[in-house]
Formats: sequence, C-alpha cells, structure tokens
Amino acid sequence: MCTASNYITDNHYFGRNFDYEISYNERVTVTPRKYELKFRKIDDIKTHYAIIGIAAGIDEYP
Repeated sequence: MCTASNYITDNHYFGRNFDYEISYNERVTVTPRKYELKFRKIDDIKTHYAIIGIAAGIDEYP
C-alpha cells in the first residue's frame, strides 16, 4: 500500500512512499532544477523544480 501527502503553504510539497515487500533495486535519486528531462513519447521538459525521491533502477535508468 502506498501513501501520499500534499502540503500547500507558501510553497508546494508532495510526497509518496514506495511500500513493497520486495526490492526493485530502488535508490535515492536527485534531479536538479532546470535539468532537461527527455522522454520518448512526449515533448522534453526543459525547466522544472528540483526533485528528490526514490527510483527503481533498471539498466542504469531510473
């Protein structure tokens, strides 16, 4: 079961847990703000907020 929290004050914070009994080789992943995100099927995102989270690493790709 996963849980999410959303806090809206002067800033906006969102969090969600990754609550599974098995491992997906998850690791802490930091994406700096304005880091260009490239996608296969949608347009690239050239600017965004910084992101700190957990990603399941598959073939060195989160």
